[in-house]
This record gives sequence, structure tokens and C-alpha cells, in this order.
Amino acid sequence: MSILKKQDEIRERFKQVVRENNLDGILLADTEGLPLVSYLDEDVDEETIAASSAAILSAGLITAGDAKKRGLNEIIIDTEDGYLVFVPIKGEFVLGIITPKETKLGILRLIAKEVEDFLEKV
Repeated sequence: MSILKKQDEIRERFKQVVRENNLDGILLADTEGLPLVSYLDEDVDEETIAASSAAILSAGLITAGDAKKRGLNEIIIDTEDGYLVFVPIKGEFVLGIITPKETKLGILRLIAKEVEDFLEKV
């Protein structure tokens, strides 16, 4: 995947998805926690979210393995103010989507799948 060569294109797509779906932000990080591309609110710390995303994904993979469950499709964190969804992308990256509480989980899953499909074509 040529993520580094396509950062501007990806950022524009993230911006479009955030605006069309009233999201709080989207971030793509590598599995080491390095932020690669994001479109986030100014008050959100990109580096902290990227590092946390990688740690959450790693913990989820370990926990799923310990529970004898194969494959990890997504991790959803439900807070009082909204949702955070983390999706592994090709075993190399983690996609983080931050949403307000009124976002429906079914719609959120569709958005995540749409962005995942876009990233796999880049």
C-alpha cells in the first residue's frame, strides 16, 4: 500500500467522509502507533490517538487470540459522548473513527467498511 505517496488523496477522502457523515474525525496509523494521515478536530491530539489506536488494536488481537477467536474485524469503544471505532487494515495499519453519540452503529460500520475499501485500493 502506497499510503505515504497518497497522503493528500487520503486526507481529502477522510475530510469528505467526516463532513458527509457528521463525524468527529478519522485517523490512519501504523501498527506501531505512528500517525500517517488524519482529519481530526483541532483539539484532538493526533499522536496520542494514533499511539492509543495501535495499543488498543494490539490488546484486542491478543485478547481475541486468548479467547480462541480468529480474526479481529473491529473494536468499538462506547463513551458518554460518542464512539471510537478501530479497524485493522491489511495487518499493517489501524483506522480510527471518532463519532458523536447520535451516530448509529450500523451506519458507523458501513462508513468504516467504505473507508477500509478505499484504503485497500490506494
